[in-house]
Formats: sequence, structure tokens, C-alpha cells
Amino acid sequence: MYTKSLIISFAAIAAATPLSVRSGYTVGPFNTCSASDLAQTSCRNTTVIQDDCCIETRGGQLLLTQFWDWNPGTGPSAAWTVHGLWPDRCDGTYEGYCDPSREVTGDQITEIIQKNGGHNLLRYMRRYWKDHSSVDGSLWSHEYNKHATCFSSGRPECYASNNDSTHPQKDVFDYFYRTVELFKGLDTYKVLKAAGIVPSKTKTYTLAEIQGAIKKAFGVTATVGCTKDTPEIAEVWYHFHVKGGNVYNGEYLHIDGGKSFCPETGIKYLPKGKGDGN
Repeated sequence: MYTKSLIISFAAIAAATPLSVRSGYTVGPFNTCSASDLAQTSCRNTTVIQDDCCIETRGGQLLLTQFWDWNPGTGPSAAWTVHGLWPDRCDGTYEGYCDPSREVTGDQITEIIQKNGGHNLLRYMRRYWKDHSSVDGSLWSHEYNKHATCFSSGRPECYASNNDSTHPQKDVFDYFYRTVELFKGLDTYKVLKAAGIVPSKTKTYTLAEIQGAIKKAFGVTATVGCTKDTPEIAEVWYHFHVKGGNVYNGEYLHIDGGKSFCPETGIKYLPKGKGDGN
């Protein structure tokens, strides 16, 4: 189904710094993995996976999803915002709320991030991971509880240490850290603007124009979502497989997305309204 892949580049945000130490934070520590497992790519493995903590097997097709909320305007006026990181199965189906025992509230997420030293991460989330009702923690807990609990390789038992006094519940921290770092390398606003696609109350765009801008930037086709009743762009999903590690420390490989939920023409890209965070 997918014929083209491209390793996502974080050069613009982190030069050659590896994810494991970017921004002064550290993912893991994870259990030791075999060379055979580390050589595999999710949904493309050629040998039997020995340990599903070492390569993502349950949600091997990953989606980094972004919002364009304009009414009310959410987040900065010249930026898309984070929706979440989702684990789809390799065939595009998905599951949710896989482990109720791990579910957390927004307040607990804030506390866990702070205890893990993620003060810069939390500030970034408060600006770019926004809930349209202004209760950001409710979106954060929804994303973690529904989606992060369904990763095979992000389970607490995949960590060498996951609940010590210095780094409590690292699986929670690592989900938000990994999602934010991935989001930083996918600047949808900048990509569309470079193609002359900017928010407007009057102008409309074609799906081909939007998809073309994304493909020029990343080499693949994303899934574009519009509102149901009117053709207003509202969301974009970037699809990936993960190579050489688990969902939080592996390399992300761009793949083509599925069917977009927009008409072929007449798509509106409306400016954000009042309360845009600026």
C-alpha cells in the first residue's frame, strides 16, 4: 500500500542532537533489545519480533495529528496546534482506551511532566497543544488515555525503571515529549504558506494544492480533514512507520496517508478569530 518513505528531519530544530537528549530531557531508560528487533521497522518486519517492547507491533502505523481551530481561534494565529499521536494498526484500523489502569487526569499529567523536569515542555504544550474549550488538560488526558495506552512498546513494563522518585511515570512524560518533538518538525502553517496557501475569509483552495504543498515539503501525502457541513480545513494527519526502536526512541519514517476528508475544490482556510493566543 505504501511505496514511498522518508526519514523525517529534525535538523531545523535540533541539528544533529539525538531525540534521547534533545531539550535537555531523556526518554527511557528502556529494556535491552536484541539486534534483530532493532533492525526492524513497524509494519515491515521480515522476521518474528522477539519483544514487542522493542518495536511497535500493536500500533505500527503512527499518526501525528494537528488542529486548525479558527472559531474560537486556538493557539497562535500563524501556527497549527497539536491534536495527538495515534497508534493505528498496519491495516489502518485502530483501537482506543487499551488500559484503564493507566489513565491519568490533566492535573496528573502536569505534575508528572514537572517532576520529570519538563518545564520547557509544559510551557510549549500550553501554547501549542490547546483544547478549543480552553481546558488544555482535558485534551491531554484524552489523548494519553485513548491513544498512548494502546502502544505495545510504550508500556510501563518496557522501561528499565519507570517509577522512581526522580523520574516517575516516564511512559506518560515520554508520550508528550515525543509528540511535541515530532510536531516541531511538521510546521504545516509554514509549508502551506510557502505554496501561497494562507488563511483567508474569501479565497478557496483545491485539495490538490494543499496536498501538493505537503508532498513538496515531506515527500508524501498527508490526510487532510475538513468540517462536515462546510468545506473548511480543520485538521491534518501525518502518517509514519517507526524503525530501529520503540515508539518513543525509534526513527520515524514518513509514509503516504489515507483518504482525505475534504472536497476536491472550494476548500476554505479561515483565519483564526479572537482569542488566538497572541
